[in-house]
Amino acid sequence: MHAEITALVVASEQLELTVDAAGQELVARRRDGSEEVRVPVADGRAELPFARMDRDGVWDLWLDGDRRVGRHGDGIPDKRRTVALPRRGRAQPFYTVDDDLSVRVGAPAQPKPAPKRPTPTFVRRRIVRPLAIAAHRLCARVVQALVRPGKPDGFEGVRILLMHAYGMGGTIRTCLTLAEHLAGHGQVEVVSFVRTRDEPFFPFPEGVEVTTLDDRRGGARRGLLARLPSVLVHPDDHTYAKLSLLTDIRLLRRLRSMRSGVLVTTRPGFNVLAARHAPPELTVVGQEHMNIASHLPGLTRDIGRTYAKLDALAVLTEADRADYARMLGAARTRVEQIPNAVPALGGGLASPDNKVVVAAGRLTPQKGFDLLIPAFADVVREHPDWQLRIHGAGPQRPELRRLIADRDLYSSVFLMGPTAQLGEALAHGSIFVLSSRFEGFGMVIVEAMSKGLAVVSFDCPRGPSEIISDGVDGVLVPELDIAALGAAVSELAGDRERRARLGAAAIETAKRYDREAIGERWDALLASL
Repeated sequence: MHAEITALVVASEQLELTVDAAGQELVARRRDGSEEVRVPVADGRAELPFARMDRDGVWDLWLDGDRRVGRHGDGIPDKRRTVALPRRGRAQPFYTVDDDLSVRVGAPAQPKPAPKRPTPTFVRRRIVRPLAIAAHRLCARVVQALVRPGKPDGFEGVRILLMHAYGMGGTIRTCLTLAEHLAGHGQVEVVSFVRTRDEPFFPFPEGVEVTTLDDRRGGARRGLLARLPSVLVHPDDHTYAKLSLLTDIRLLRRLRSMRSGVLVTTRPGFNVLAARHAPPELTVVGQEHMNIASHLPGLTRDIGRTYAKLDALAVLTEADRADYARMLGAARTRVEQIPNAVPALGGGLASPDNKVVVAAGRLTPQKGFDLLIPAFADVVREHPDWQLRIHGAGPQRPELRRLIADRDLYSSVFLMGPTAQLGEALAHGSIFVLSSRFEGFGMVIVEAMSKGLAVVSFDCPRGPSEIISDGVDGVLVPELDIAALGAAVSELAGDRERRARLGAAAIETAKRYDREAIGERWDALLASL
């Protein structure tokens, strides 16, 4: 038995809540059973002063002493993680694992001290990184001189090299979509550098073989090679710290035997590696999932030196195609603009009646959720019945929780966590917002469009302006302009007909990116090579 909360305010000195069940008293009971605080309930409303709970410990809330007070039917699961309630003095309201409401009283836990950096930033940037890049370039020359192609494995199909095929991310999802298309008319193998989980976050397509170079599940014993840094992956690639000399050796063994077929590499560090070390008989297609200006300087220089050895380079935007074409000049490398395809998404179409704004992506500074949350504060002032649901996981989660709590947005903004059912998550909204500081393309925009959501996006580099026709199938606002972002979302929240009109146009735009349309472009590229 429980009483459902329909409204909650964490005021400066008390909890103010409304429940949907009849009752006479709200009871705050100390979890050890030694004390109770009782306050009257009138018309389903009660006010519980924090000062009445004057002993440290956890106080659980009950209606009439026998019905637990919580929130379970609002469509927000796992509130312990998704809802960020603010602290008031010594009182910290929180939701339990069962989505019931409690209050922890006591001094706040001292934050863990930040780990000390092993080397100062200046030393790392000015000394360590240049030395690592120099070692990388030297080892690349040695490997090129000494390592010869091995015995052919006879594979004639397409291999796709991913960092972690079992993980979560836009690159993984879109590469698996490409693998599914290509498997319809030939051999396809996905080669994963590492594996850290038993089951893949995204299901593997039928007919696609998945192999792993370094299986790290279950605390597998790690030898010396696994503790030494990679020398073949560029130090300025963001995967560098996760790879090792062990992965280098295992990849080289695989590369030596790839004497036929096609290898598709999926990030700049892998593109550079394959350009240098792939056997000449192997056709190598590099993929760029991020825009050219986002790479660190050392990596950019080596891109300029090595990409000319690729057979083809597939980029996501026309602006990047033009930039790489200029960089490569008269090189034989064929530069093609092929956007990512929309994967199959469940959940049906979104309704313009849904008062939910959806955002999705890794919780990192790149995605700009620290800009979106204050922008949504402006929306809530005009439309208090609207919600923002942010789907994703990442290192910025604690910071975003603090931002939500500090701005008292705990009833409006929810960190939903990662989801393997993005289609269902999108279908619960009517507006999608992309607040990124930069993008490689912005595939999630197209995914939202395919579900019929009205899209609002920063006009960031690069991708959104090549997808969205401003005012026709979405809204573009100046990059990093928080006030403009909030105003655009607020205007759409107040105009159902415009939401419906933009959403309908967005569905038509998304058709340009369906799997078959993009697959045909890949088929044409691979056939020409």
